[in-house]
Amino acid sequence: MAAETELDAIASSVLETAHGASAAPQEMALRAMKLSAAVTQFEVASEVALAPHTDFMAAHGAADPDLTSGAQRSIHAMLGYVERRVRQSDRAAMALLFGIAMRRQALQLLEESQSVRETVAEAKIAKAEVTFHESAEAQVLAFEKAAPQGVKLSLPYLAKRYDEVIAFLQMRPLCELPSSSWREAGCAAMRPHFKAAATYRATTLPGLVKTGLSKMKVQGVGGALLDAAAAKLAAGDVKGAAVLHDAALRGAEGT
Repeated sequence: MAAETELDAIASSVLETAHGASAAPQEMALRAMKLSAAVTQFEVASEVALAPHTDFMAAHGAADPDLTSGAQRSIHAMLGYVERRVRQSDRAAMALLFGIAMRRQALQLLEESQSVRETVAEAKIAKAEVTFHESAEAQVLAFEKAAPQGVKLSLPYLAKRYDEVIAFLQMRPLCELPSSSWREAGCAAMRPHFKAAATYRATTLPGLVKTGLSKMKVQGVGGALLDAAAAKLAAGDVKGAAVLHDAALRGAEGT
C-alpha cells in the first residue's frame, strides 16, 4: 500500500508538472493569436486608408506597401514552435504516467499467488502472440500489394513502398531462425518473404525509380527534380531518389 501511495504522489506530481509546462506555452499562443488578429485589423484599416489614393500611387509607380506579412509569418512560426513544445511535453508526461500505471499493476500482481501470476503471464503472452501475428500478416500483405500508380503515366509511387519494405526487412534479424518464442507464429508468416523483400530493396526498387525517371524525362516532365533524383540514386540514396521521383510524378499527374 505504501508503494502505491508513493506512486499516486508521483503521478500527481507528473500531472502538475505537465500542466505547468503547458500553461506558459498555451498563454503565449493565446497572446500570439490576439496579436495576429490585431495585425489583421491593422492591415484592413491600412487598405481602407489607402484606397482613395490607389490611382495616384499607380500613376507614380508606387507599390502597395506590405506592412503585415512579415509580422504574420513570424507569429505563425512562433505558434508552430509553441505547438511542437506542448506536444513534446504532453508525450513525455504520458510516457511517465504509462510507466507508473505499469509499475502499479506489477505491484498489485506481486501480492497475488504464484498460480494467479502464472495465469496473468500466460494471458499476456497469448495476447502478445496474437498481436504480433496480426501485425506480421499485415506487413506481408503490404509487401505483396502493388504500389499505387499514377493515372496518366502509369508509374508507381515508390517512397511509401520503400518505407514498407524497409520496415519489413527490419524484422529479419528477429525472425531469421525458428524459435519457441511467442513471436514464432508471426515470424513464420514473414520468414518466406524476407529474401524477396531484400531483392526488391536492392534491385527492383532502384530499377523502378530509374525507369520512372527515364519515362518522365521522355515525357518532358519533372525538370530539375529528375536530375536531383538521378544524382541521389547514383549515390545510393534510394529513399531520397524515391521521394523526388514521387514529387516529380505528382507534378506530372497534377496531384
